[in-house]
Amino acid sequence: MSTTIGKITESLRNLLVGEMAPATNVTLISPGDTSGNNKRVNLFLYRIIENPHLNNRDWLPKKGTTSQLIYPPLALNLCYLMTPFAPLDPQTGLADAHGVLGEAMRVFYENAILPQSYLESGLQEGEVKVTLLPLDLEQLSKIWTALNKDFRLSVAYEVSYVEVPAKEERPLPKRVAQVELDVRAPFKPPVLQAMSPISGPVGTTLQFTGAFLRGWKATVRVGDKVAVEDKMLFEDQSFTAPVPAGLTPGVYEVEVNVANLSRLREVFEVVP
Repeated sequence: MSTTIGKITESLRNLLVGEMAPATNVTLISPGDTSGNNKRVNLFLYRIIENPHLNNRDWLPKKGTTSQLIYPPLALNLCYLMTPFAPLDPQTGLADAHGVLGEAMRVFYENAILPQSYLESGLQEGEVKVTLLPLDLEQLSKIWTALNKDFRLSVAYEVSYVEVPAKEERPLPKRVAQVELDVRAPFKPPVLQAMSPISGPVGTTLQFTGAFLRGWKATVRVGDKVAVEDKMLFEDQSFTAPVPAGLTPGVYEVEVNVANLSRLREVFEVVP
């Protein structure tokens, strides 16, 4: 299993630890965990989506060979929630937390392209870009509501061009000896867009939205559990799947595949 997503998260932490002044503790836990009284900033990965532009690439030549092709890496955009924590001061209130957040935002602003020195070993060469997401109060509140936690001051970031290496490869096809024209009517492939909710108990109905879904088959996995497999879709813009039984409380990756033509990865938190 690829560890690229985890290494990107660790690389973001490396950047904050190395650049924030004064030095501040950086955690990667659920933002609802308020244990401890020390000042800190927390990064929480709450959404994973395919990069719609980079995932349309064809097979690529394998480095160091002239006869093998490799499947292009899976390009992902990772969405993180940044939340500051600090003790409540009787005079200045949450001013310390505001200062922590401002310093962390400065670091991401000045290092919008993640420096190579902070990248975890083993990451593919490439550009990792950090962008502030302009979420309004309502959008941020929905994230906290989905986590069943009280709202806290927070901001969201998107990390673009995260590529998870693919292992599949094939021989380079032989040179074409004869060209034939195959004319077919155009078709519209299915498109997955979003999942909701992002938190709930076992049995919660997950709704997936998109376009041109009708007539295709969908498979949904939550962690290592199969929610539905080869489910025929009868609606164009949405379908549902239950959170499978047997999952203990925690955060799981949701993988959705519609006919191998459209994929979506999200994060779901199973609560008691």
